[in-house]
Amino acid sequence: MCGRYHFGISDSKKGQKIKERARKIKLVYKTGEIFPSDRVLCVIPVGSDLDLAVKKWGIQRKSLQINARIESIDEKYTYKDMRNRHCAVLCDGFYEWDRDKNKYFISFREEYMYLACIFNDEDELLIITREAGKEFEGIHDRQPMILDEEEMKKYIHHEDFVVKEKELVIRKEEYEMKLF
Repeated sequence: MCGRYHFGISDSKKGQKIKERARKIKLVYKTGEIFPSDRVLCVIPVGSDLDLAVKKWGIQRKSLQINARIESIDEKYTYKDMRNRHCAVLCDGFYEWDRDKNKYFISFREEYMYLACIFNDEDELLIITREAGKEFEGIHDRQPMILDEEEMKKYIHHEDFVVKEKELVIRKEEYEMKLF
């Protein structure tokens, strides 16, 4: 998990505020279906505030690494310089494939969701994944760490937070299933 996600800027107040801020600080980023290695829009800490930045999704090792398991962030040397550098990518949903290669689009009931990430000095980020919830297991055994806006703010500033269960929508072809 998470091998692709989608990010589009809506005409809503929030969407326009994001677009205006990114334009003002001259950020160049990809919209639409986002792939590993793309330059992506993310939320970063700036002192006690938040701002937007662009980072590359993935770190080139022997192969391109795009995710980090929450269970191993504190243990693996690979993450030593990143584990305390929190950011979050904005998206309106992510894609997942089941064992039969059926493609699903998972979205949040709110306009945007935030995926928890860690980043390095080279402006590269990894999306943090966790074990999937029971309802999600039929599709994949991992899922990204999904944050709402309040959780994202606390995560980025290293405050204590609890990830609440989210109402997600999973779409595959003609049907829709709610995930709690």
